[in-house]
Amino acid sequence: MRMASVVVAVSCVLLTSTRAAPPDRSAFLQRRGTALHLGEKRLRLVAVNKFDLFLNFLEGGERRRQAVQAVEEAARRGFTAMRFTGVGFYPKNMRRWPNEKAYWGAFDQLVQQAKRSSVRLIPVIHWNTYLFPDMAGECVQDMLLDPDSRSRQYLWLYTHQIVSRYKDEPTVLFWELTNEMNLGADLAFQSPYGRSALNPVHEGTSYMRVRRDHFTTEQMIPFLKEWATFVRSLDGNHLISTGFASPRPAAQHLRLASGKGDWTHDNEQELETYLRDTHPDPIELISIHFYPVHDNLRLGNTDKRSVAALEVFKRVSERIGKPFYIGETGTDVPMQPGLPFLGRVLDEVARLDIPLTLIWNWMSPSRDRNVDPVQTPQVVRLMEEANRRLQRPGSAP
Repeated sequence: MRMASVVVAVSCVLLTSTRAAPPDRSAFLQRRGTALHLGEKRLRLVAVNKFDLFLNFLEGGERRRQAVQAVEEAARRGFTAMRFTGVGFYPKNMRRWPNEKAYWGAFDQLVQQAKRSSVRLIPVIHWNTYLFPDMAGECVQDMLLDPDSRSRQYLWLYTHQIVSRYKDEPTVLFWELTNEMNLGADLAFQSPYGRSALNPVHEGTSYMRVRRDHFTTEQMIPFLKEWATFVRSLDGNHLISTGFASPRPAAQHLRLASGKGDWTHDNEQELETYLRDTHPDPIELISIHFYPVHDNLRLGNTDKRSVAALEVFKRVSERIGKPFYIGETGTDVPMQPGLPFLGRVLDEVARLDIPLTLIWNWMSPSRDRNVDPVQTPQVVRLMEEANRRLQRPGSAP
């Protein structure tokens, strides 16, 4: 009995000391005003998206081997951050979720591989807005508006699992909540009786989208705030971002049109209002995605190759007081062999001191805009040169 008591006492001491040792805060990305720092060093980096990174680890075999190779090659090239879906895309991808050892074991392997390669990770907690509603047999509005809905509880459970598991892991650079959820808002007028979107039924999706799969910006904002507050209650180490695309050029007009579809382009002040409102505290990072035509043709610009809008985003984010970064950018390489748009983006990143720019999509041959050293060496060279410029002493304030 006395020996058992000693063992229990020692175990309690060990557990207490483990819990009492706080993580090194300097190892985590920190926000200082509108700048981002890792330790005392400003973050200035061009890196990559690899959408299917976790899905490949989850599948295993050859797909996992290719994912490991992609992480190692990114590290070798200096692309030391990687954004990816931190969850399944379709319900079928989630069939192993109930098996914690299999599902989270694959995620642990991913994190350990990234750590060995000194690559930081940006997991998107919920990439496909329809995922948990489809799994629950519900609609998107159920998840957004009803805390007791099965889809909201699935999302909160998943958020708790992933955030709690890696809250003390510096290999995670920061959390993104969504992927481009803002682009789904305020569009009910386009298909008022529902629509077909992301409905491959063999992947476990709903047969058809209905009216309650639409949502508005006014419904989205409080949902995001509540979700981010939940993440912050679990994790005081990592910054939080929306993962949003650039607002539609008419985003604020669409928001205010009450479902009637006003496509009048926003001015700079209206853009600022939209970005400020859709990135409420405790969300600390403003995310944009920046592609030709969809994102740069705004505020009077009609040049498909222009990147002038980046300066406006920078100016607006400074007024809001939060850092902004480019979560996705890229170009159609076969159609644009001279890469005029991407080259201009990277020039502007250096000039404006944008802390993080992520190119779509690294070493994923089946995906559009695939970027890798063999198929698109010119893109890789542009990225490497951009990082050299960003790391030069005195390259930015």
